[in-house]
Amino acid sequence: MADISYINKDLVMEGTLESKEGQIVIAGQFKGNITAKSVVIENSAHVQGNVNSEHLKVEGKITGDITADLLEVSSSGTIDGKLKTNSLSVDTGAQISGNVGRIS
Repeated sequence: MADISYINKDLVMEGTLESKEGQIVIAGQFKGNITAKSVVIENSAHVQGNVNSEHLKVEGKITGDITADLLEVSSSGTIDGKLKTNSLSVDTGAQISGNVGRIS
């Protein structure tokens, strides 16, 4: 089982997060760039920065550019930035503002 790094909803963090094999789950506030195999932005979360991931699930808010092979945006998800992905799933109610392109 892969390791999970969790940022609680009460935390406010700034910096760079990197995980080669594990999953990063963010419920709080994070300012900075994230690179991980799998990232989940929970409903209560707000990320200000770029996210690079194989699998990204957005339930909260991201302000920044995203590169993800598989990108899932739930109905509560909000993204403001450029998106590069090979597979995009957007639920009704999700809000996306920005350009969407394919990973070359």
